[in-house]
Amino acid sequence: MAVARLLCAPLARRISAAMLAALLASCAPVKTTAPGVVGVERRQAMSPLVSEQDLEKGAAQAYQQVMGEARAKGELNKDPKTVQRVRKIAQRLIPQTAVFRQDAPGWAWEVNVIDSEEVNAWAMPGGKIAVYTGIIDKLKLTDDELAAIMGHEIAHALREHGRERASRAAGQGLLVSVVGAATGIGDGGQQLANMALQVAV
Repeated sequence: MAVARLLCAPLARRISAAMLAALLASCAPVKTTAPGVVGVERRQAMSPLVSEQDLEKGAAQAYQQVMGEARAKGELNKDPKTVQRVRKIAQRLIPQTAVFRQDAPGWAWEVNVIDSEEVNAWAMPGGKIAVYTGIIDKLKLTDDELAAIMGHEIAHALREHGRERASRAAGQGLLVSVVGAATGIGDGGQQLANMALQVAV
């Protein structure tokens, strides 16, 4: 029995490697955005295992979890003046997303401020934005500077960088799952919400 397991392990690794190679080969090139005024094009490939709709659904769930945790700690939208400032900037940026993606202005955009010393801001797939007070206060950002940071984060969502990273993670996760199933070690699975949170934040 032990010998059989030893013989099966290399076979499982070869099968897993072959499946991963096939999966990566099946990643289809996609065009997520128009080139805009600058006209810069960057090739992207996405795994069929990670759809845009699924990742957006996971992102929405993860976003609500993060906001719920911040609310429970009294850190969500604590200063109305700062929240108004951030949302006003977002309201000016969001219509401009149509230059790159015609569907983006119609996303279910959400913009919230988390009271934290962390110097951070992020945007999840589907237009879920969080700005931390630490980045505003510590860097003493002007509205233009804050708009540049938020625009940068929005660009990640527009270009589906989260889905791109999730596609790579799905490939690695598949390898873990197949090896785990063949050798009886772990389940190797990931929930979409966790994946969306990891790739966005």
